[in-house]
Amino acid sequence: LLPAGGAGTQPTALFHHATGTGALFARRSWTADALWLSFVAGPYVESHAHQDQGAFNLFRNDWLAVTENIFTHSGIQQGAEVHNVVRFTSNGTTVRQREGTTSTMVVTPGANGALTVDADLTPSYNGNAAVGQWRRRLDFNASRLRVHDTFTIGAGVQATFQVNTPVQPFVNGRTASAGSLLVTVIEPADATLSVLDWRTQGSSEY
Repeated sequence: LLPAGGAGTQPTALFHHATGTGALFARRSWTADALWLSFVAGPYVESHAHQDQGAFNLFRNDWLAVTENIFTHSGIQQGAEVHNVVRFTSNGTTVRQREGTTSTMVVTPGANGALTVDADLTPSYNGNAAVGQWRRRLDFNASRLRVHDTFTIGAGVQATFQVNTPVQPFVNGRTASAGSLLVTVIEPADATLSVLDWRTQGSSEY
């Protein structure tokens, strides 16, 4: 990464939506300790691209939530399992996102760096009956990211909201803390939180 530099004028905008690639970058302010967000919803057209449509990363002073892929030895894990998405599984197998598809998002800026994102990730499953629809709404402000998912799934399909963290999370009921990150489940009321230690998935890679 390039150093921040010590000269120049700070941009007026606090976010950038790269519509050609479907990448969004946003921050609360231009101070060094501002909360920072990235999100993906756009074209999935490259064989080496990741199945990360709908994925977010969050940073403030250090990573709060980030793809597990950056902690792997190879750095080339493409599956949805390593990204902060809703992971859909059928008969114990992850339902794949498909190349040649394009998801969409609408970004609506608010006051003082806040913004709302409405993303339609349904196209990334290319008509697979396992995932009839998946939409993700993000509400981002100075100290919080709120994620609201709505989806329809086929018979026998499970949906798991997952957040990868750089440190071990500790679960207490419907909350989980991982370093400076606090995850609170708003709904559903009967949500069950669990923790996966990636090292158990193969120490040669994770």
